[in-house]
Amino acid sequence: MHIDFYFDFSSAYSYIGQHRIRALARQHDVELNWKPMVLGAIFKALGHQPTVTGESPKKNYIWRDVARSAEEWGLPYRWPDPFPFNAIQPARAYYWLEEQSTALAEQWAVGVFDCAYGQGLDCTQATVLGALAESMGLDPQALAAGCSEDAVKLRLREATDEALQRGVFGAPTFLVDNEIYWGADRVDQIERRLSRA
Repeated sequence: MHIDFYFDFSSAYSYIGQHRIRALARQHDVELNWKPMVLGAIFKALGHQPTVTGESPKKNYIWRDVARSAEEWGLPYRWPDPFPFNAIQPARAYYWLEEQSTALAEQWAVGVFDCAYGQGLDCTQATVLGALAESMGLDPQALAAGCSEDAVKLRLREATDEALQRGVFGAPTFLVDNEIYWGADRVDQIERRLSRA
């Protein structure tokens, strides 16, 4: 059994979900496959609208719920500015790093989530991503150059297309043996499933 984790760095619930699913995968010794995708492309393909733009009761609820959920799980939380943000560059960086080391790519993903939501930093800025790269012992210029490689751009597009083909419509989405669990709050259901297995 393994878990495929589809997410967008610009998804606040993905920040909460990644923390919980990582702990769960370790607890049950289950393989966790990180799969950054472009949520905006998913929404466009399906004709969906983002829920955090404009003023609405739903937006107000989500902003409160995310902060409350982070507090419940003991996670630091600060809304990044801007939000939502264009997460294509950190997602491409993930796939470039994955070609070298899956563990390094996962470390990058956790670091990006922490920068964006733990510290409230603007992860569209090259300086922020460069500082994260340096903290990991990486060459920021090599990372930036890697994000421009056609193969890396294609990998992100393929991951997004794959998500659509598998029925993903939001983030975070977890697939356990091809069964979809959508949302950070569905980790509880995954935990019960793994416990039964």
